[in-house]
Amino acid sequence: MRHTTAPSLAPNGTAIAYIVRDGGYPYAVQAALTADGVGKERPVQLPIEGPVTRVLHSPDAQWIACEVSPKGSEKLETFTVSTDPEVAGASPLRNTFDARTHLVEWDRDKLAMDAVAADGMTEARLVDPNTSRYQVMDRRIDALLVASEAGYSLMRVGPRGNRELLLVTPRGRWMPLLPPEPGATTEDGRILPITDSRLVILVVTDHGADRRRLMRLVVDIEDERPVCIEREELISNPEADVDEFAISEDLSTTAVLWNQAGISNLELLSLGEDQRVQVRRTVELPGMVAAGLSITDDGQLLALTVEGPNLPPTVEVLRLEAGRVEPLDSDRTDRLDERARQGDVPELVYYTARDGLELSGWLYLPEDPAPGRPVYVHLHGGPEGQSRPVHHDVLADIVAAGYTVFTPNIRGSKGNGRAFIHADDRYGRFAAIDDVADTVSFLCDADLCTAGRVFLGGRSYGGFLAVLAAARYPDMFLGVVDACGMTSFETYYESTEPWLASAASPKYGYPMHDAELLWEISPLHKAELITTPVLFIHGANDSNVPLQESQQLYDALVELGRTPQFLEVPGEGHQFVKPKSRQLIGERILEFFAELS
Repeated sequence: MRHTTAPSLAPNGTAIAYIVRDGGYPYAVQAALTADGVGKERPVQLPIEGPVTRVLHSPDAQWIACEVSPKGSEKLETFTVSTDPEVAGASPLRNTFDARTHLVEWDRDKLAMDAVAADGMTEARLVDPNTSRYQVMDRRIDALLVASEAGYSLMRVGPRGNRELLLVTPRGRWMPLLPPEPGATTEDGRILPITDSRLVILVVTDHGADRRRLMRLVVDIEDERPVCIEREELISNPEADVDEFAISEDLSTTAVLWNQAGISNLELLSLGEDQRVQVRRTVELPGMVAAGLSITDDGQLLALTVEGPNLPPTVEVLRLEAGRVEPLDSDRTDRLDERARQGDVPELVYYTARDGLELSGWLYLPEDPAPGRPVYVHLHGGPEGQSRPVHHDVLADIVAAGYTVFTPNIRGSKGNGRAFIHADDRYGRFAAIDDVADTVSFLCDADLCTAGRVFLGGRSYGGFLAVLAAARYPDMFLGVVDACGMTSFETYYESTEPWLASAASPKYGYPMHDAELLWEISPLHKAELITTPVLFIHGANDSNVPLQESQQLYDALVELGRTPQFLEVPGEGHQFVKPKSRQLIGERILEFFAELS
C-alpha cells in the first residue's frame, strides 16, 4: 500500500517534495503545485541505496536536499539535487571523517546541517550547495544543530531527558536560552529573521511546566555577548503537548500540532506585531495523527502528513486564505476522509498501576474475533515513545486474523506530561516492568483476555522490555516477540554508535555509576528465567541495536534447552521500511502465534 510522508514545500509555493513508499526503500519525489493540486511526480535520483528519511527545498526553490539512510543504517548521508530536471547528478555533503550527516534547514542560500564524527564530535555546518564547501559554526561533543539564521545557530546539548538549547553567535560566543532546570527538555526551536539588534527565537519546551508549550524569547545581540531580555509563553495547553510547529517566513502564520492523548490537533495562529496571537483556528484533519509541517513563505500553503489506523500515511496540502482553510485538491481529501472512516477506530482506555499511577492504551478489537484467540500486547519503542492511533500494517494484520491487540502507554511514555516521561528513568525501570504485568491484569479484569493467554512483544525498547517482563513474570505470557531489542547493556554500549550510547545512559543507567542496575535489567543475564517461547526479529543492517544483541540471547536460550526462533530481515536496519519486509514480519508473527495457541 502506497505511503507518502515528510513533505517539503518550495517556499514560493510552486512545488513540493516528499517521500514515497510503495515497493522497495522509500524514495524522494518532486512535483509541481498548481491550482488543481499536485502535479506529476518526478523521482529524485540518488547514488546510494537506502531509504530517504528527509527532503528540504532551498529558499530559491533551486535545490532539494535529501537525507538517506544507507541500507537502513544509522549512518545518515546527505545530498543536494537540482530541481531542474535537465540538471543530472547529486552532490554528496560529507567528508571522509563523517560518521553521520543530518539535515536541519536552509539558512538563506546555505544549507544548515550537522555532521557527527565516529567519536561523537558534532560540527554544525553551513554548506554551499554549488560547491559543497562549508563553514563550521560550532563544534562540540554529543550535541545537535537545531536551527540556523544568518550565522546564528541553536545547539541542543545536555543528556537525554534534560536537553537545553545554546545560542551560538557568528563569532563563536554562546549562551543558554533558559536557566538550568533539572528534568526540563528544550530541544526544538526556530530563530526568526533578524531585523534589528535583537533576535526573536521560538522554542518548544516543558521548562517551568509539565507540558511542552511554545515560548517566545528575545535576545539582545547588540553587545559582544548576547543576553536574553524577554521570555514569555506564546501558546500552551494544560492537557496537550506541542509536537511541532512551523512559522511562515513573513511571520504572518504559525501552524501548531498538538498531541492530546495521542491524537493530533492542528491549530493555525494568525500573528500580529511581536508575534502576538490575533486569531486561533482549529483545523479538522482526515487522520488521527499528523506530522511533518511545512509552510510557504507567505503562509498561504501548508503541507503535512496525516494517518490513522485505517488511513496509510498521506501528504495533504492545505490552502490558507481569507480566514478559510481548504484542501488544495478537494476530491483527493474527500477520498482520504472516506478511507479514514472505513473500519473500526481503536478505543483509548485508562487503567491504574499497582502504585496508583494512571496508565492508558489503545484497544483494537477484531471485527470477527476468533473464539479463544489470545490477546497481543504490543509495547512501543523509545522508551519515551508513545502508542498512538497510527497506521500500523503489522498490527492491522494481527487484528484482521482475529486477535485483540492492546498498545499501552506505560510510565516513561511521552504525551502524558513531564513527570510521567521521567517516571521510568534508571531505577524506575522496575516499575515499568511491573506496569506491563499490571496491563495484563487490567485486560483480564476487563474480561478482554484469559490469564496465561497473552502474547507480548515490541520493537527496540519494546522488544527489550518484553523479554525482561517475561523473565520477571515467567508464567504470564504464551510467547514473546522481541524485534531488535537490547539484551545486554555491556555489549550494547560497546557496539552501538557512540552518540546513541551516550543518549541511552540517562534513561537506563550509566556504565560506571549504575553497573549493578544495568546488569539487573539486561535480559541476557536473566536467560535462565526466560521460559516463555521467544521470536527474535532483527534487521541485518541495524547499527543502532546491532544484530548481535538478539543473537546472543538466542544462543543463550538454545544452550539452556529452549527453542527460540530467529528471523533476520535482509536489507533492513533498525526501522523496517520495505513493504515486503513488513509483510514477512507480519506473516512470521502470525505463524508464531498459531504454533503456540
